[in-house]
Amino acid sequence: MPVIPTNIDPSLQSIYERGIELGNDPHAFSLFGDCQARPEEFFGVFEMDEELFASLSPELQETVDNFRGSFNRESPTAQDGTTPGALLWTQWHQGKFTCTFAETPVECELRIHRPSFVIIQIGTHFESRNTDYLRRIIEQLLDAGVVPILATKADNREKDERVNRDMAALASEYDLPLWNFWAAVSDLPNRGLYTRDDRPLQGDIYLTDEAAQIHRMTGLEVLNVVWRAIVQQ
Repeated sequence: MPVIPTNIDPSLQSIYERGIELGNDPHAFSLFGDCQARPEEFFGVFEMDEELFASLSPELQETVDNFRGSFNRESPTAQDGTTPGALLWTQWHQGKFTCTFAETPVECELRIHRPSFVIIQIGTHFESRNTDYLRRIIEQLLDAGVVPILATKADNREKDERVNRDMAALASEYDLPLWNFWAAVSDLPNRGLYTRDDRPLQGDIYLTDEAAQIHRMTGLEVLNVVWRAIVQQ
């Protein structure tokens, strides 16, 4: 399975267009993930590091410019320890980000940011109903006219790779693009993972500097490919 999706289902274009009619922002995307999806760990550098931005290809620069404001942004859906279940729990956002306790983090993010695309990269902090919760999230996004992009993860904290297998199965079930980050770091020692000294019980779930760089670049490349395929750039 390729790292970057090569075939984007044509039906996603109609979902995107319906979302624009509903008021989604064509210049906004959101991240659903844990601490490694937060701006300082992941995408924020594309807006904050001018030298890095200048080193990108013109095509990737155009993608960053189109979605500028979404890369270096804190959100209720990218927080330390986030699970699929947490994204559906009204208490997870703690009332921050102008969220209300009548809405889940997903509902809050769709209201305040109005994304046209969402990258879903959760699973390190998995739970027994992981796939059921993910299915609910995917269907909520599709109903809102948002294009989900699913991602595999580098770690195997669950010991049997079931989270990545389930993510790939959901991508196939809903004809969604899959960013295979697991494959992107497969050649790195220990898949680019290490254990933090201050969190020894969590094991090898954190990305080395080299793996983090691959994480950022392949994530941007996936966003670029999916965006261009759907808006027919």
